[in-house]
Amino acid sequence: MLVQDLNRYVAVAEEFANDALAKVKSGGLLHDRRVSRIITPGTLIDENFIDPFANNYVLAIHPNYGATFKADHKEACLGLAWLDLSTGHFYTQSTTLEMLSSAVSRISPREIVLDKTLEASKDHDLQSILVEDRHVITYCLAVENKPVASWGSMIEGGLSVAAAAEFTPEEVQAGGLLLEYVGNRLQGLSLKLQAPIQYHSEEVMNIDRNSLRGLEIKENFRDGSSAGTLLHALRRTVTKSGSRLLKNWLSMALRILS
Repeated sequence: MLVQDLNRYVAVAEEFANDALAKVKSGGLLHDRRVSRIITPGTLIDENFIDPFANNYVLAIHPNYGATFKADHKEACLGLAWLDLSTGHFYTQSTTLEMLSSAVSRISPREIVLDKTLEASKDHDLQSILVEDRHVITYCLAVENKPVASWGSMIEGGLSVAAAAEFTPEEVQAGGLLLEYVGNRLQGLSLKLQAPIQYHSEEVMNIDRNSLRGLEIKENFRDGSSAGTLLHALRRTVTKSGSRLLKNWLSMALRILS
């Protein structure tokens, strides 16, 4: 309820046995308590508490023009990186400030991560776009110039040099920020993601938030549920993962389907 309904962060603390040195330092205590995991709306992986028919995405956004936002930045590039920890699916994309609202509506993240340096700039254009849709926004201190090669420890099977070269600098920064945030929240918990899939803007139909709602592709206009939507009419999938894939096809591959 705290995470899903109230969008709160929950820290889980557990007891750990002290070794001999720790016992001396603690005055003879046999156990110590420390935070083992921090649960947020976008990093929830417990199957009993998430919707099995929808992806639980956490999205990182990196602008390549810093914390100063002007009207002429609408065509400047933004790096997007998002993943679902419950399935291991990992994606990246480059977009613009003008197309950001469309991209975010298509991805439907539960949580959005921004660089800590943007937290003091509450009136920038990026903030105004995200606040309009009432997204959960978290700020994380990014690691400067974190290369794609550093992603390998969290990617199942690693990442080839050729594949790493395909990502734009903005996508690399967004991906580094996202993995840094996820690593901090999981507190060292072992995790292996699938190799990141790169989306290109020309491959996906750009549709604004209001049109997406008006066409009732994933959610109806009345109460936000899937009843009466295109997704509801087409969903005849056998598995829960198939339902998630169908939802992604309808929201991300409209240009291909048309």
